[in-house]
Amino acid sequence: MAGLIEKTMLVGLGVLTLTRDKVKQFVDKLVEEGDVKAEEAPGIVDKLVARGEEEREELRKLVRQELDKARANIPLVSRKDIEELGQKIDALAAKMDALAGEKPTKKQAGSERV
Repeated sequence: MAGLIEKTMLVGLGVLTLTRDKVKQFVDKLVEEGDVKAEEAPGIVDKLVARGEEEREELRKLVRQELDKARANIPLVSRKDIEELGQKIDALAAKMDALAGEKPTKKQAGSERV
């Protein structure tokens, strides 16, 4: 699962780094080399930029889906849960203190014998 997320993010990051300026530079170079006609260049730039935006959105959706799946499998603890546990700990500590006051410990019992 983590491998899928990592691969998808790396592909998405590659597309995300393609800004309009970089795409334009790349297409201009293709025009200079004769691989693309000058009149086709603006359309190609627009298509590549649009594709990058689509890929970016797909990556966001995939990351959201994977995070939602992960959250569904991890029980979350609320602040209320923590406060309730703190209260229980305080109550148990108070009971222990009360019990310690009623019964002498082994050390206290041994020192009374002397």
